[in-house]
Amino acid sequence: MTIWEISEKADYIAGRHHLLQEEWRSYCNALVQGITLSKARLHHAIGCAPEQQLSFELFGHFTVTVSLTGGFNGHTIEYAIANKDGSDKRLIAKAQLTSDGKVDGVISTHDREKVLEHYLEKIATVYDSLYAAMENDTPINLSLLASSAHASALA
Repeated sequence: MTIWEISEKADYIAGRHHLLQEEWRSYCNALVQGITLSKARLHHAIGCAPEQQLSFELFGHFTVTVSLTGGFNGHTIEYAIANKDGSDKRLIAKAQLTSDGKVDGVISTHDREKVLEHYLEKIATVYDSLYAAMENDTPINLSLLASSAHASALA
């Protein structure tokens, strides 16, 4: 292979990687804006490092993270929950991000409302479990939250 053939391939790889990273930043921006501009009280405090992940403190007790995973050219968005300090991280759900700016094949990373709706669908089981625990005056821990979320994600 000549230097020019490698150069051409390298340009293609860099261009595609750049597009994916741009779509990830668009997704992060849309989600943060959707949460902060929403009139709904979601009890999310936002901590942001979009190159790696978004993190939201939930009710001052849990941390929900949204991250792009899968290594170089990874297209998987993972939604996870952890203790407030970030320990004991558990997967809640996954989604796919395409280079053309679609989440799960249908939601534009530029559509703030749809991105927020999609995110809330992914983490809804966490709210459901917390709500049920409050209604029944029972304690709930991270493993219960994650297992109920994971069971719903598989259904």
